[in-house]
Amino acid sequence: MDIHEEDERLKGQVEIWEHMFAFVDSMALKCAVELGIPDIINSYGCPITTSEIINNLPATTSSSSSADIDYLTRIMRLLVRKRIFSSQIDQETDQIYYYPTPSSKWLLRDSKFSLAPFVLAKLDPWL
Repeated sequence: MDIHEEDERLKGQVEIWEHMFAFVDSMALKCAVELGIPDIINSYGCPITTSEIINNLPATTSSSSSADIDYLTRIMRLLVRKRIFSSQIDQETDQIYYYPTPSSKWLLRDSKFSLAPFVLAKLDPWL
């Protein structure tokens, strides 16, 4: 098998894995909308860290345990990869800062053109 055939074979495997785990992308998006993360990042006015996102969550969901930060970091990493948010690492502090994107603007709750209600309805377990 030449290198081109092997590369094509691996690309096919990647596509199958992506289809098998597509629900993870949807659940991460649902989680971000339910927590109001697009609103938090957009309203902050400047780049924001994971800790700052957690500190700005509603009081009923907010906690700053290291487990929560780890979980949110994983979700944010996935949403950055899917271009829902963008990120940049501060080289001096090794902090990751998150920015809104054109996609995340569609998830703002108070926006005239918000897709947030549709996302929540489409991903409702009963549907």
